[in-house]
Amino acid sequence: MSAPYANAPVSKGIALVTLLASLASISSKHPLNLHLRNPLRALVYQTAFSSASELIVGMFLLFQMRQFERQWGSRRYGSFVALSGALSASLSLSSLTIFSNSGLPLRLSSIPPGPYPLIFASLVQYHFDVPVSFPVSVLGLPLSDKTLNYALALQLLLSSPPSSAVASIIGIAVGIAYRIEFLGLRKLALPSFVSTLFSRVFLPLLQAQARPRGAGGRG
Repeated sequence: MSAPYANAPVSKGIALVTLLASLASISSKHPLNLHLRNPLRALVYQTAFSSASELIVGMFLLFQMRQFERQWGSRRYGSFVALSGALSASLSLSSLTIFSNSGLPLRLSSIPPGPYPLIFASLVQYHFDVPVSFPVSVLGLPLSDKTLNYALALQLLLSSPPSSAVASIIGIAVGIAYRIEFLGLRKLALPSFVSTLFSRVFLPLLQAQARPRGAGGRG
């Protein structure tokens, strides 16, 4: 029986960082919301959720999205993660600049912490690339095996409106840009030295492998 994160070490690393950083943030009651007064937080705000409910839902969705690393390979998936993080941070800072002190109906003082952009950018790929396996109709509503993931994503989007909706929409925009190969985003890849460093230093710690039967058993 294969391990949950077999052949998905990048996904496993993201899950571990998100879990540990979120638990630390929640227990210390110091959320990593992104503010214009602290723009350097753009480097870390996507690592930790600010509440237990967001953490549970987000971890489940991150787990579901690990399939893309298995399909694409760790280097391409790692590139996707890095691109979505960088573009989302830039768009988040731009959104705060536009909506924080404007006369527009939407006023935005901060962007909620957590990997919202990665989750929603991945959901765009999930929508187009993962086929429906079990379509059903309940009271005239079309449902499928994908419905739960969409429902949980909606819960995350509405967790702390309007800022959570903005963070989610930014992720969707990045996912669409990647999907349509805007500015050749799909062709961008992590430098080879980064992949080599990851494979030599972090991969041995993160690589999930099935434990052979009888390993560690009684002699």
